[in-house]
Amino acid sequence: MAATSISAAIYAGVALLATIATGMGVVIWRRRRNAVTRVVLREVAVPEGGAEPPTREAAESQEVASAALERQLLAASRQLWARALGTTSVEYTIPPGHEQLLDAVRSALAAETLADRYFPRRPMLMPQLLAAVNDPDAPPMKLAAIIAQDPVLTGNILRLANTVIFRVSGDPVETIQRAVVVCGTDGLQSLAAAALVQPVFRGGTEAHSQFPAAIWERCMQASIAAEMCARQWCPQDRQAAQLLALLSALGPLVTYRVVQDQYRQRPALAPAATVYLKAIDECATPLAARIAALWQSPPRLVAVLSGDRQDISAAAARWPLERALRAGELLATLSLLAGDEATAEGTSSATAVEAGVPAPLFTAVWARLRTAPQ
Repeated sequence: MAATSISAAIYAGVALLATIATGMGVVIWRRRRNAVTRVVLREVAVPEGGAEPPTREAAESQEVASAALERQLLAASRQLWARALGTTSVEYTIPPGHEQLLDAVRSALAAETLADRYFPRRPMLMPQLLAAVNDPDAPPMKLAAIIAQDPVLTGNILRLANTVIFRVSGDPVETIQRAVVVCGTDGLQSLAAAALVQPVFRGGTEAHSQFPAAIWERCMQASIAAEMCARQWCPQDRQAAQLLALLSALGPLVTYRVVQDQYRQRPALAPAATVYLKAIDECATPLAARIAALWQSPPRLVAVLSGDRQDISAAAARWPLERALRAGELLATLSLLAGDEATAEGTSSATAVEAGVPAPLFTAVWARLRTAPQ
């Protein structure tokens, strides 16, 4: 596929995600039945009215806060990635003979055009779905009829509709028509987005093949957590926060695939988890921003993903959205690391507060994430 075709295809995918991100918020909010969560959210509500332009002192203070959040996110992410790669070590000692492979990974990711095989192809029904989503006069059942043309997509949507993370009622969702009634058009759009994106994160039978599944889990939980954080810090950017959580996940995913591909080309080398960790640590963040730019995302979102702070005032203006994204990723990571440990909430709370997440907000998000499957 030509580079321009790739850009057009994946831009269409992001357009779908962007237009339906608000629907994800609707589904999530409907599912937030926990009374404590709703009370806590009211306690930390953002005052009405726009914020004053940040002073240089405020911007510098935000820089310190950003560094603290990034530090905790990096440490937690390393633990989660290491677990997904089958190791308990987060050290970056590169085995002898693997340095050239790591250099090849860096070169591949720095290339002007990234290889087609690292990106998903556009689903055949996406143009029709986009047309239905963008038509305000389209009846809800029109979207359902389009989805019903693809039995695989229909099955994936119904399966997701009945998972803890999406289910909005006690009764099972057995048809697309039922999904429209229960979830509404926005909710069905959210389910369609998740069903279209999920296959990209599926692993194979090779070593470390569970890694894409781990990224998918964090991606979905991070989108929930980022939306909840955005409700407090930048309500107007809830949709952007969810979209950023999806875009951000592509950084480690594509980096993982490039490392995997380089190991396939060197069958004499046994895949080393430390090489994956090192590559992800170095390359994932800038790669996510690069992919977002390739997909013609708004410059502001690209800047948030890259963590660009050359312009202090601009970075300060983006800080609430960046904070929502990174805090969402941190809380999702802590939730997945916690497992069933009884003491995990206290430890995770301390980590989150140290990273700048207010305790009441942590409690609200934690209650929501712990209802999702681990």
